[in-house]
Amino acid sequence: MEGDPEAAKPGEVFDHELTHVLQVRGHELEELSQKLLATGTGSIAAPGVILRARLRAPRWWHRGCLEIDTEDAVSGEVRRGSSSPLGRAGRDRESLIMKITVDLALELAHGH
Repeated sequence: MEGDPEAAKPGEVFDHELTHVLQVRGHELEELSQKLLATGTGSIAAPGVILRARLRAPRWWHRGCLEIDTEDAVSGEVRRGSSSPLGRAGRDRESLIMKITVDLALELAHGH
């Protein structure tokens, strides 16, 4: 699928959208991921939406959880909410940041 996105299968179109979000907003999303690990909460604005995220960081004694709400930027209405398990501690910090960053990018690509 090199050229025409309309000629692509649905999964390929979504992969293309995710790749685009990571290329355009990846640095911001990675910074948000780091903030979530440090503070447990954060948000980022994108055209038409605001992502609000909460993180319960994984520890050896409990699983982590990333909760993301996608809100309409004008009305503040929650369009979509998601929760993603992160497993127990054991992942290195960089792998965890990558996982959170990809989850945030998925919400931007899919959430509006």
